[in-house]
Amino acid sequence: MQFLIDILNDPRNDFFLLVDAKVKGFDKESFMKSCSTDRLFFVNPIKIYWGDFSQILAELSLLKAATAKENYDYYHLISAVDMPLRSQEEIHAFFEANKGTEFVDFDSYGDSSWANERMQFYYFFQKIIGRRRKDLLKFGRDFIVLLEKLCGINRTKEIKQYLAKGSNWFSITDGLARYIVENEAFVHEHFVRTYCGDEAFVQAMLNMSPYRDNWYGFKNPDIKYQNVRFCDWERGAPYTFSKDEFYELSSRKQYMFARKFDDDIIADEVRNYLEAR
Repeated sequence: MQFLIDILNDPRNDFFLLVDAKVKGFDKESFMKSCSTDRLFFVNPIKIYWGDFSQILAELSLLKAATAKENYDYYHLISAVDMPLRSQEEIHAFFEANKGTEFVDFDSYGDSSWANERMQFYYFFQKIIGRRRKDLLKFGRDFIVLLEKLCGINRTKEIKQYLAKGSNWFSITDGLARYIVENEAFVHEHFVRTYCGDEAFVQAMLNMSPYRDNWYGFKNPDIKYQNVRFCDWERGAPYTFSKDEFYELSSRKQYMFARKFDDDIIADEVRNYLEAR
């Protein structure tokens, strides 16, 4: 994470960092001293669990902290295993040229089937079940979901037309960021106890918002990942790139970021390469 912040360090950028509360031994003060920026702000830690509402809570916490600090042109959600593929000048120029556009990823725009299945019912015990596919507790949870289906439970009846699936990583405008924060009560009502709801959360909020028509996919229908973050889902879930692959990825001019990267990306030659672009 320190290397990523150093790579992205620029007077035009502020950083809001949320560290998973399950991380052991993280020294906040030491980390701050070792970073090259004084524009780093910590958000209260949250215990984050795979596929659980806690992932959405983390995103909400970051957006609330950032919108309370300033009116930024863009809010970029990235993780510690992401990397920019462009220099800061190139990235800022790209978003300035596309100012007002919402960079949110949709697997298949207009298809609500996946999101509806995972939001329509109450999925209990996700914090404990995690990624496990064969587990007694998961079997019990699936049985509860079956009973919900038989009883006609439908949490998405009024919002199904807004639902979609895509990556949770985004670059969104100040307007959309504040719209999401202002509708926090709606998010809690409809996304608590969903399954992998973080992959439908921002997509639904964009579709419900006045900013829906500003989606990047309408302007660039041929791009595969409308959040301008390249991932390789064919070789992994997603595939983890090495440093040597970084240079080939940087030739994909339509993308600003990529994920995920191995630790060998932490190298002076990568830093120098980006600074020299």
